[in-house]
Amino acid sequence: MKTKRPTLYDVAREANVSYQTVSRVINDKAHVSEETRERVQKAIKTLGFRPNRAAQIMQTERSDTIEVVLFYSGFNLFLYEMARMVQQLGYHFVISAITDADFARTLESAASRFVDGLIIVPDTRLRGSYEELKALTGGIPFIQVGAPLGASVPSVIYDQVQGARLATQHLIDLGHQNIAEISGPLRNQDGYDRHNSWMATLREAGLETGVSIESDFTIDGGYQAMRHLLESGAEFTGVFIANDSMAFGAHTAIREYGLRVPDDISMVSFDDLPESAHFVPGLTTVRQDFNLLGRMAVEYLVDLIENPNTAIHQRVLQPKLIIRESTAALTDQRVNLTR
Repeated sequence: MKTKRPTLYDVAREANVSYQTVSRVINDKAHVSEETRERVQKAIKTLGFRPNRAAQIMQTERSDTIEVVLFYSGFNLFLYEMARMVQQLGYHFVISAITDADFARTLESAASRFVDGLIIVPDTRLRGSYEELKALTGGIPFIQVGAPLGASVPSVIYDQVQGARLATQHLIDLGHQNIAEISGPLRNQDGYDRHNSWMATLREAGLETGVSIESDFTIDGGYQAMRHLLESGAEFTGVFIANDSMAFGAHTAIREYGLRVPDDISMVSFDDLPESAHFVPGLTTVRQDFNLLGRMAVEYLVDLIENPNTAIHQRVLQPKLIIRESTAALTDQRVNLTR
């Protein structure tokens, strides 16, 4: 026979307190003595009571749930840290993996999923204003991970423009004047900002922009793009690659053409994945601390949830260039791009 689940009232009788006191203990509210709290918690354990989440939501109008809205093709290295931080702060964590076509509908239906806040991780450049996005969510607090520098939406970003500038300027400082690029997808905000910064840094140095191949942030995408670069006959001694995964694939293509990094081509990348330090040669790359990014995103959203008067702003993290063995001064290179 099916055993009846213990109720809030059963716990109250067991602990000899009111059901309101049990509710305050369950929801970790103040104005309950330590002795009473311990008695209620003992009764909960004895009876095997599990709170009715639906009832809690109805009573408090809070679900203590944060939803992360990301795109299927999203490259979210900070997701584990984000989940850990959400749970550490006492919230539940759910993920909605969507396509571009699902985006507006997902935000509009957030209220029906009883979430307290949203972390939006877009794959494409979002053009909506804060007010437009807020209207879609029905007023549910949200923050965006990745946005244009200076955007007026609540967001946490790394300064992609500065990162690409550091990478490109490093090659220029090593004497390279013919610098190619394998960019990320330009519909993506990070890919777009890194590409434009690569071009701007070259122009500021009085250099012509080299050949650029747009790719997709994947290892195979980097491999195919580098093959295209080498087969095009373009002259370059250095290359800026928009992320480490593509750099891994590009390095394979360079080797297949009988060339070496950095002897023939200096290569600088972006992200500083854990594998980059152990790559041969070690990959010169721009570091983004994804754990920090995830923590700051969660902290900011919780601020908005628990303190509605929190000012809407953008939190900007600064990347750092990590110099390893994949780049060398032009004078040290054996420049030989003979196919």
